[in-house]
Amino acid sequence: MRTRDKKNRKINLYQIIGQLESSLKEMNVPFKEGFPIVPKEMLLCKMPKEILPHPHHLKAAEPHNSLICNFSQDETLYLTLKELNKRIVIWKNFMGICGFDFSARAGDEDVSQDMYLYLNKLLDAYVASHEIKILPNFRIAGNLSSLNVLRIYPPNSWFAVGTLGCSGNEKFNSMLLRYKLMFARPKHLLIYGILKDIYRKILEEYGVEYSIFEDFNRRSRNGYFK
Repeated sequence: MRTRDKKNRKINLYQIIGQLESSLKEMNVPFKEGFPIVPKEMLLCKMPKEILPHPHHLKAAEPHNSLICNFSQDETLYLTLKELNKRIVIWKNFMGICGFDFSARAGDEDVSQDMYLYLNKLLDAYVASHEIKILPNFRIAGNLSSLNVLRIYPPNSWFAVGTLGCSGNEKFNSMLLRYKLMFARPKHLLIYGILKDIYRKILEEYGVEYSIFEDFNRRSRNGYFK
């Protein structure tokens, strides 16, 4: 399957997945539930001072206390695939990164959401193998069976998530959030963006600690960056 970035250059996702699999197997990275495991010592469980998307990493006031996120537009995500090792060099100066966030878009009919989920976890494990800490992405997409991916993390892990319930179907999102909380049993959620009251109440019902980080665009509009 080939996906195009904005500059019309072809990216073969299956080839990238194969390359990542080979690299991780050569490093003897273990797999669980069909996904590569990020070592516990490489899972982040510390509060950052800010969360920034990679294109704005130079805005970080204190890189060693800042977290880079991958909640970005497609063109940015696919550029990351092409420049992954260059970005890894940059990310070594930061506290860590949020887990990858690829998902299917229009025109991806031949690739399932589960394939993108697998790609995300391969990328997380590959970056962690370069001594960069990972804050796992709490978002899943695809079948409910995809919830099994949350079992690869120890109970009481910390997770990052973009705006909860971004698809707009509050009934489905509420059900999915409850399932995810039961599967993952997270200790703390770092939410990048807005948290609606309906999802806030569910987090409080399950006794999950959470922190909200205003997204870059809102911070910019509010004059945070000069």
